[in-house]
Amino acid sequence: MIAKTNPHFENETLRQLLDESLPREQTEAVEKHLGNCRKCRDRLEELAGKAECWEEMVNVLSERTEPIPVQSDQPLDASLQWIRPLLDESCEHGMGLIDDYVVEGVIGQGGMGVVLRGIDPELNRPVAIKVLSPHLAGVGAARARFMREAQAAAAIVHPAIVPIYSVVPTARLPYIVMPWIAGGNLQQRIDRDGPLSLDEVLCIGLQIAEGLSAAHRQGVIHRDIKPANILIEEGNGRVLISDFGLARALDDATLTMSGMIAGTPQYMSPEQAKGETVDVRSDVFSLGSVLYRLATGRPPFRAESPLAVLRKISETRPRPINAINEQMPVWLDGLVSQFMQTEIGKRTATADAAASLLRDALSHVRNPTMESLPRSLQRNRKRAWLAIGSVLLITSIGIGLSWFAETNREKAIRAPISKEVLNPLRNDAWYDTEAVSELRSIQQTLSGLEASL
Repeated sequence: MIAKTNPHFENETLRQLLDESLPREQTEAVEKHLGNCRKCRDRLEELAGKAECWEEMVNVLSERTEPIPVQSDQPLDASLQWIRPLLDESCEHGMGLIDDYVVEGVIGQGGMGVVLRGIDPELNRPVAIKVLSPHLAGVGAARARFMREAQAAAAIVHPAIVPIYSVVPTARLPYIVMPWIAGGNLQQRIDRDGPLSLDEVLCIGLQIAEGLSAAHRQGVIHRDIKPANILIEEGNGRVLISDFGLARALDDATLTMSGMIAGTPQYMSPEQAKGETVDVRSDVFSLGSVLYRLATGRPPFRAESPLAVLRKISETRPRPINAINEQMPVWLDGLVSQFMQTEIGKRTATADAAASLLRDALSHVRNPTMESLPRSLQRNRKRAWLAIGSVLLITSIGIGLSWFAETNREKAIRAPISKEVLNPLRNDAWYDTEAVSELRSIQQTLSGLEASL
């Protein structure tokens, strides 16, 4: 805390603040002090920034070295030269070593760092090594939280989740070791093939929902479900979810540095877009957004800027799937809408419930004569038939009433003239007040039914 002779906080207290290990009362006091003390803020930035990592990266980037070889036709971003000092180049094969792992090339790069392809020498199996970039690992809270959630994700054992072999938080830049999955991700598949078939949409969605359900049971929320984070195993088409915990760690890093929310706007839930607390239903919304993309080939919310996308997520509904891809049934939009309800209380509550609905819908698609469509998806269809039946019934009644009115009018004309008959017929009073009134009522009913449909 603050020493009597020193009005500033000690470094250890600031480190505890970054690692989120301070009690709440002390945290509030430190944050209040930081708002008025430039010196403590500067020291906090130095502690969070891991200056040695930044200096090392700057020095490496300033060198004109040959690019790192990659297993891709795309040129590698020169900024990835910061990887070089992390590798032991004494290895005879590949690019070098990270601890005992032989690094053979680069699989990909993104906001969190870089994914390297390597070999585990003990088991002689291919692995993917995810190295966190300095801008993420340099923020103490983000680094600590990411490693905690990576360790939590490592405890999840499910066929639809990429297993984590090892979490190494003590390295200069921490890294995670996972199996190397050949086949690419869903984003690459959509870019290559466009919208998928109905069977594929439901099958992939079911696997994602089952994986999320397993993660949620362990208390782990993904927070960044999107096509690029869904891998497809080559050969058997098995789906695997990757990058658990990344979005929350990125939130910590970017909020510390720029005050912006990290993540992929097109697939965020409304509560996540607003910066509110999220729970498992946020992942369910993102699952619905992914299904929308698979069925239509485009994200559900599009705009000229990320902020405009975030506003659309909270204020609008996406176009119906069938209006974009006519090959998709109308009920699929009803299914996806249950996952993408803006009001969280109306949304499908759990990934397990989402999986159950997808499983039943897939069974119907594969065997429509034996398996009926889930009731919640039949509702709109039943309403439509009920409305059509009502229209036919009311129309028949209207025709019958008109015939009845005209017939009785003719009888009245042929009947002996009397005061009771003569007065109404002079002004067509009976005809106006009964038949016309009834017909107008039927017309209003038909108009209301048409509007509801």
